[in-house]
Amino acid sequence: MLVPITKQFTSYWKRQPTSRQITVVALVITVLILVPVLVSWATTPSYEVAYSGLSEQDAAQIVAKLDDNAIPYQLKNSGTILVQTDQVYTTRLLMAREGLPQSSTVGYELFSGNTLGMTEFSQKINYQRALEGELERTIGSLSAVEAVRVHVVTPAKTLLSSDQSPTTASVTIKIKLGERLDDAQVGSITHLIASSVEGLKPENVVVVDSNGNMLADGTGKVGDPTATTKNNQRVAELEYASEVQRRVQTLLDKILGPNKSAVQATVDMDWTQREVTSNSFEPTTIALRSSQVITESSSSADGSTGGIPGAGSNLPTPIATNVASSGASNFQHNEQTLNYEVSQVQSKEVIAPGKVTRVSVSVMVDNITDQTQLDSIRAAVQGAAGIDTTRGDQIVVESYAFDRTAYDAMIAELANQQQQELYMQIATVVGAALALMVLLFFVLRMLSNLRNASKETWRPVLRPVAEMAALQPAPAFASMPVTNTMPQIPAPGLNSAMAAAMAGRPEPSSLPTPQQPPEEESVVVQIASRAQSSTTSEDEQRARVISRLTEENPATVAEIIQIWLNEGKR
Repeated sequence: MLVPITKQFTSYWKRQPTSRQITVVALVITVLILVPVLVSWATTPSYEVAYSGLSEQDAAQIVAKLDDNAIPYQLKNSGTILVQTDQVYTTRLLMAREGLPQSSTVGYELFSGNTLGMTEFSQKINYQRALEGELERTIGSLSAVEAVRVHVVTPAKTLLSSDQSPTTASVTIKIKLGERLDDAQVGSITHLIASSVEGLKPENVVVVDSNGNMLADGTGKVGDPTATTKNNQRVAELEYASEVQRRVQTLLDKILGPNKSAVQATVDMDWTQREVTSNSFEPTTIALRSSQVITESSSSADGSTGGIPGAGSNLPTPIATNVASSGASNFQHNEQTLNYEVSQVQSKEVIAPGKVTRVSVSVMVDNITDQTQLDSIRAAVQGAAGIDTTRGDQIVVESYAFDRTAYDAMIAELANQQQQELYMQIATVVGAALALMVLLFFVLRMLSNLRNASKETWRPVLRPVAEMAALQPAPAFASMPVTNTMPQIPAPGLNSAMAAAMAGRPEPSSLPTPQQPPEEESVVVQIASRAQSSTTSEDEQRARVISRLTEENPATVAEIIQIWLNEGKR
C-alpha cells in the first residue's frame, strides 16, 4: 500500500517546478521548527523573583524548603531565587511561616568575589554596606529583636577637625510580639554601634522601633517615658475608636449594603490616676463603747445615836434629832454610766487611668430621606457603639448623596481592563484558529494535488490493451494458424467485444464496437480472431495460446495481470 503512494508522491514531486519545491520545503521546515517552539513556549511556565539580595545562609535554607515542598525554582545568583509566577505569594507565605528569611543582609562576604576593576567609590560603598550588614546581624541576634535595619552616615574627611561633621547612625528595630526593650538594652545597642563604627559616639545614634516610638533620640538621652506613655495612651484611644467604628460599620453594611454608609468614631479617655479615701457615718446604728455601774448601801440598828458618817451627824440638834429619830435607817445608791459610738465606714479606692469619658460617633448614609428609617438607624448605631447620653456621648446620623465619581471611574477602568483582556484572549484564540485553518488548508491542498497526481500517474497504466500493444513489436507467431477457440480472459482493461472474441462467442449487438484503427489492434485481438477458426479442442487451444503468448510477449501478460490485481483493490 505504501509503495504505490510513495511512487505517486515521487512522480508528483518531480513534475513540480523548482520554485514550488523550494517553497514547500521552506514551509515544511518552518512549521517543523515553529510548532515545537510554540508548544514549548506555551507549556513552559514563567518565573518571577521571589527573593533577592539574600545571604547565602538564608538562600540555602529557602532552597531546602522549596525542595521539601516540591516547588520548582531557579537561581539567578547566590542571593536571588525565582519561582513560578502563580506561586510567588504562596512561596513567600510558606517561607514566612517557617521564619525565613531570617536575615536578608550582606556582610563582609560581599568582598569574597572578584573586585578587579572596582573604583575607590564602589569599594567605599561596598564597605559601608558590609559594615551595616554585620551590625544588623549582630543586633538581630538579640532575643527581643525580630528585624533590624542600620544606616551609617560617614562624612568625608576635612582638613580642619573643627569643620569635621560627626559620624551618625540610625537604627530601626522591630520588636518581637510580647517582648520589649528597656533603657539598658537600648543603651547597649547604641554603645555597640558606636564601638563598631570609627568616629561614632553613642549620643549620635538614633534608635526607633517599628511603631515609630523614639527609643534613643541621638542626644544622649535613652528613652522618653513621658513620650512613650503619651503614645501608648493615644494608641489605646485609637484602638477603642476603631473597634467602635468597626462594629457600627459592620452593622450598617448588613442593613444598607456595602459602600452605602460612612462611620467615624472618636473616644476620649481619662488617664488621671486617683486615690479616694471616704468616711461615712450611720447615726441610726450605735455601738456600745463602755459601761460603768456604781452601787452604795448603808444601815444602822435599834435607836442608837449616830447616823450616817459624814456631815449629817454633826449638824445642830433639830436636824440631828430628825436623823436619829428613826429607830433604824437603810441607804442604797446605784449609778450606771454607758458610753456609745456612732457607726463609721472608712473606704479607700484607687481609680486606674483609662476610663472612657466620652464617645462621639458620626454616621453618614447615602441618600436616605425617610426620617423613620433614619431614626431606626440612629437607635441601632447607639446600641452598637455603646452610647451613654448621661456621660455626655454624642451621636449624629445624617443623610447625604455620596459622590461616586471616583468609584464609577474605578469601576469603568476595571471593566475596560477586563474587556481588553477579553479582546486579547479572543484575538489569541482567533489567531490560533486562523493559523490552524491555514495549515489545514495547506495540508488539504497538498493531499488534493497528490490525489490528482496519482490519477494522472495511473492513466497510462489503464489505457486499453490494444493501445498498449500497438506500442509493442509484432509477435513472431502473428502469421501462424491459430485454433478456433480462445480462452476466456476476463481482463478488466479489455472491452466486451474483445472478451467475446477471445471466448469464441459472437459479440452482442447492443455493445458498441471499438473504434480503433487496424494498425493499432492488439496482439490479443489478433489471437482471438484467429482462434475462432481453430478445430482443436478448447483446452488444448487455450493452453497453447497462453503458452505461446507468455513466451513471445511476457510484458503484455504481466500488464494484464497487473491490471487485474489493481482492479481487485479498488
